[in-house]
Order: sequence, then C-alpha cells, then structure tokens
Amino acid sequence: MRRHLTAFAAIALAGGMLLTPGTANAAAPRTTATQGAADQPLAPLKTTVSYPRRAWAGDSYVYTLRIKNVGEWYTDIAYVGGYLPSQVSKVRIIGKPSGSYCEVSGREVGCLLDTLNPGRTATLKVRVWLKNSARGTATADFGSASIDVPAGGLGTLDIHGIDVGTDVKYVRVKTRVLR
Repeated sequence: MRRHLTAFAAIALAGGMLLTPGTANAAAPRTTATQGAADQPLAPLKTTVSYPRRAWAGDSYVYTLRIKNVGEWYTDIAYVGGYLPSQVSKVRIIGKPSGSYCEVSGREVGCLLDTLNPGRTATLKVRVWLKNSARGTATADFGSASIDVPAGGLGTLDIHGIDVGTDVKYVRVKTRVLR
C-alpha cells in the first residue's frame, strides 16, 4: 500500500524544499527521450488560474487556482506554488483543500496537497493586497507538480533527490494596475 500521508508529512518537514526556485537545477545534464518518458509523473497535473484582468492600486484581489489530475493514477503528493508580483504588499491563503499544508514566504506561496484522484480537482485561493504605489502590470507565476513516491514507501524516498523545480509547469498571469 502506498503511504502517501507519511510521504506528505516527510516532504512538509523538509521545509526549505517547499519554496525552492525553479532554476536551482538549471545545470543538470539533459536526459534522453527514453529517460524523459520514464521521469514523467504517473499523475500529471493541469493548473488553471482565475484572476482579475484589472485592479486598482491599494485594493485586494483573489487568485483562484484549480489543479486537476489529468492522469490515470492518483497523486502521491501534489505541489502547488507561485511567485507573486513585486507590487504586492501582503499575501494570505484564504481557501485551501482539506489535508493540505500551505506556506507563505514573502511573495512566494507553496502548498502540498493530499491525494488527488484521477479527474478530480482541488481549489486554492490566494488573496493579495496591492501597494498604494503600485503601477504597471502585476505579473504572477503559478505552477503545479506531481511527486511520485517509490513503491518501497518512505524508506526509499530520497527527499533531497526530488527535483521539483524542473517538473513544475508554470502559468503566467498579468493584471493591469489602474490608478
């Protein structure tokens, strides 16, 4: 039996890995086509973001992230994270699925979700407050990744060997700041 909750807790305790930038392993060697197919997650995720196209400086608005399991298997661990605009003064996660672990660090958010069955969707809501001095376009990047736990369970899971940064598929969203 796969022990996804135990692995979920282990990843949550890893701490620093939760908000690892995607370019940390940019110098990693390229894989061949056969290795690339083997490294694909069993439960790929699709991220859809709802957001306002325009917002007033000084106001708050909500990003709604919908993460769907488009694979044939359930996820062991699902990671959802994002980088918020520099015009943001405050961030709060206001809606998260039950059994998830979320963290906010400055302008970065990251969540580890519990098991997500095939075809099912999890929703995460992030409220941000724009600075009064905000101008231009507020650009945010949100992404998700499915982490497969080896069949041997937690004993065979190498937390430091998981390469979350290269598997994350980011969605870029832009909100025009009105004055």
